[in-house]
Amino acid sequence: MGAVLERVAALLDPEQHPAALERAAIASLHRGELEEAFHLADRRCRILPTAQARHYTLRAEIAHRCGFPAAALKDISKALELAPDDLAANRRLMQWGGVEDRTAAARRLIELDRDMALLGEAVTHLQGQGETALGAIHRVGDGLTGWAVWQGRGQMNLRIETDAGTVSHSIKSDPQHALAAKAEHAASFSVVFPPSTTRRVVSLKLGRRALAQSVFPAPLATGRATHGAMDKGNLISRTRSPSADITIIVPIYDDFEATRRCLECLMQSVHDHDRTMVVLVDDATPDERIATLLDSLATAPSVHLIRNAHNLGFIGAVNRALRATPCGDVILLNADTIVPKGFALRLSEAAHAAADIGTVTPLSNNGEATSLPLAFTANPLPSIEEVARLDAIAARVNAGRVVDMPDGIGFCLYITRQCLDAVGGLSDHYHRGYLEDVDLCLRARQHGFRNVCATSVYVGHAGSASFKAEKRALVVLNLARLRLRFPDYRSESATFKALDPLKSSRGAIERELIAGQPKTIVLSGPGAAADVAEHFAGHAVEPALLALSNKNGTTLALRDPGGDFPQSLDFKLPADQSALTETLAAIGPSRIVLADPANIPAAFVRNLIDGRAAFDLLVTDGGLLCGRGGLDEKGRLCPTLLGAETCNCSGKTIESWLDLLTRESRLLAPDMAAEAFLRRHLPSNLVHRVRLVGRSDNCSPTRPKAVASRGTALGLLPIGHGTGDFGFLRGIVRSVRQGRPDATIVILGETLDDLALMALGGVTVTGRISVDELRDVAALHRLGRLLIARRGPLFGHPIIEAVWSDVAVPLAFFDWSFGNIGAHEADLPLAPASDAAATARELLDWMARQW
Repeated sequence: MGAVLERVAALLDPEQHPAALERAAIASLHRGELEEAFHLADRRCRILPTAQARHYTLRAEIAHRCGFPAAALKDISKALELAPDDLAANRRLMQWGGVEDRTAAARRLIELDRDMALLGEAVTHLQGQGETALGAIHRVGDGLTGWAVWQGRGQMNLRIETDAGTVSHSIKSDPQHALAAKAEHAASFSVVFPPSTTRRVVSLKLGRRALAQSVFPAPLATGRATHGAMDKGNLISRTRSPSADITIIVPIYDDFEATRRCLECLMQSVHDHDRTMVVLVDDATPDERIATLLDSLATAPSVHLIRNAHNLGFIGAVNRALRATPCGDVILLNADTIVPKGFALRLSEAAHAAADIGTVTPLSNNGEATSLPLAFTANPLPSIEEVARLDAIAARVNAGRVVDMPDGIGFCLYITRQCLDAVGGLSDHYHRGYLEDVDLCLRARQHGFRNVCATSVYVGHAGSASFKAEKRALVVLNLARLRLRFPDYRSESATFKALDPLKSSRGAIERELIAGQPKTIVLSGPGAAADVAEHFAGHAVEPALLALSNKNGTTLALRDPGGDFPQSLDFKLPADQSALTETLAAIGPSRIVLADPANIPAAFVRNLIDGRAAFDLLVTDGGLLCGRGGLDEKGRLCPTLLGAETCNCSGKTIESWLDLLTRESRLLAPDMAAEAFLRRHLPSNLVHRVRLVGRSDNCSPTRPKAVASRGTALGLLPIGHGTGDFGFLRGIVRSVRQGRPDATIVILGETLDDLALMALGGVTVTGRISVDELRDVAALHRLGRLLIARRGPLFGHPIIEAVWSDVAVPLAFFDWSFGNIGAHEADLPLAPASDAAATARELLDWMARQW
């Protein structure tokens, strides 16, 4: 009994809650209490701190045992996205996946697993896909271990390349090996791993064919990466002043189309720039088209080609080029970029704007912190023409501006010679491909140099062309090493992300981009109305921008609802009122749509529409009739919404907004409930202005035909995070629990105080859910009934629409259409005037019809 109380106490303690959820889910799983286990594991995946791979794997295991294989596979995919080398997730994918999934899992298990029985399954599967030889290499302390299976007479060898030379060990077949039954030959090996101060490459080879290869970075104990002696055979001759030279180094391996596009743009960009040299590094490309292309470019006097006999990886390729470049500044450029004309000289100007600048990174579509329109996002790659346009705008509006950053980004990284001489080249402490650029920049800071972004230069970047699906695994491996070397980097990056000092530079570009492009402006305050406004703006016939005000009306953000420009235009009011006015005047909006009249000042709207734009009202809630939107802070309804006297909740009346309507103005109803609501409350002379919008067929979502209970849990869907909303929800939960102590209640989403509701007993609060998850969540939690727990009017909300059309369980809802929408016969329309106690009584009667 004491253990149970302790577990409950931990679950209700905010600090212990996340870890307690995981422990309780595992315990419930072991006891065979699958529904309870799923409730707990599902919540852990939806709350902070952000769920890790093991949490998704745990939820997948429970879902699979509950009979939901598709959901289980979805969670395993998420786990592997977070941690591609997670052993438990790969084992389950091997068991549950289709042929392609099992093949991918088998390949990873070959590298990761030590269980010979499971390895045998992976070997068998891959042999069925045509593999005739397989093997793995593992580092164990100062030794190397591993195994191999193969067919035929070829000789199996383990080859170790170090700075001191190459060592080879022959591997002989072992008829008694645990995998002997899987192939003609099988064997294990164990050898001493030669010490080295630089990276070591270990290959398992059958003849000339490499079955497995592991690259072990230099030990972290070494103080600085060793880059080797100057490569005198490849020194680039220079007759110009070393201090004026710029060398652009482009490591190249695969992706012919991206490489061709990159090099064409690069050669055009540096044409006639006698200060600039291009060094192309052919890192043993397997594509003959790329090799031919490089040969053709190498004939130009400003191009130097270095060809590697063996693939050295990004670090090795760059460092070889650096050793051949003894003077001048350097630009490291990925082969999947699109560069604009003159980018190198403008980066150089930024780099030499101050003596302590060591590295410079341009803006990009895909450049982590320097990305736009959405920062820290891989935005789509623009066309060559659009890159040039964005660069030209950046050069004009951000001329001469640099912004300090914790580190630079290696897709296009300018490094001054003074900085390069101080830090050396890229560190070989890292696995190939990711974060070695961050390491260089952090070492530059240790030597007193600054890393900056040149916000006047824009470079396009495709991203992940070389490593594709391997990216996450490589990032995870290298991030662990980076944190050991630079423990403060994570907190510095988080602070930079939160402060977002590049935002004003992005905003300057966005103001230029959207000028002269008339769009509909959809105005809204925060909360549920904003969700409706964003949905409307994103699906409007004409291009639309969302103008979102905060609760106090002191800020206004202009956003494209589809993730395009703009994403960084924020205005502090009244200080930035003139800038906002200028920006809106430059846009020249064709229409203004007010989606939240309860939270937008009428004077502000008048200024926007005065002689410039048509004006429409989008009815999202009761704000057209009530100054508070229809519901006060205690959850009480405004009498006006029920047809009583005129609202005086905040001094606003229906006439104040309707007086702004012009002859062209429309009253927009986002669903049929809104249309019925408007026809009930509007003066007769305005009813003809009502337009049903939001869907191409001008119809509201319809209920599924096969509506039926999927279990015995009562679901509650809260929409809105006001204190009144929470009090109403808590009142319903308490009353239902009193009437049916045995009932399981699942609250879909998050509330003002999840743990307070869970403390009532028999209550699960899932945490945040997205619109596209609702159908699956309802099934996985085995809902028998679902209440849309929004008492006040709310129309066109994407979650309500999704529940209405996608969740095939009986629904209870507050009917603000007053009987004018088509509910299913199993549904329960509720009178909007019902309080929490009355609502609970109706729910209990409704539940009793089946349970």
